[in-house]
Amino acid sequence: MAENSDKDFIAILREHGLQVTYQRLAIYQALFHTMDHPSAEEIYQQVRKRFPMISLGTVYKTLERFHEVGLIQKVSPLTEVARYEANVSHHHHLICLECQTIQDFGEAGMDVKVSLPEGNGFEVLKSQVVLQGYCAHCRPK
Repeated sequence: MAENSDKDFIAILREHGLQVTYQRLAIYQALFHTMDHPSAEEIYQQVRKRFPMISLGTVYKTLERFHEVGLIQKVSPLTEVARYEANVSHHHHLICLECQTIQDFGEAGMDVKVSLPEGNGFEVLKSQVVLQGYCAHCRPK
């Protein structure tokens, strides 16, 4: 992560009233440095290399807090395990039914129009398209 990104992240933590800790910074860096959508367990395995005393519970709580304040996105694929990413811009996901990989797709301006029945009173705040299929590696030959 670039030094400016670290400083920006620290400023954002403080803006949200969150204490800046090395563990929180390491958890965010683990997400920022990957194009994958890791689970809390995968992030925990990576972060504990630097901080052996960190607990899985701390990683879960930190990820949930980051999600609550909008610093990260939670992506819930077809499994019960939530996955996370630092990319909070508007985008969509491709999910492989075989290996459960998640790939980002779409541009910031790409929007999908969904027609809701009139009079249901539902206000859409956010939308996301999830396409399910098989990645190039898993696609049946």
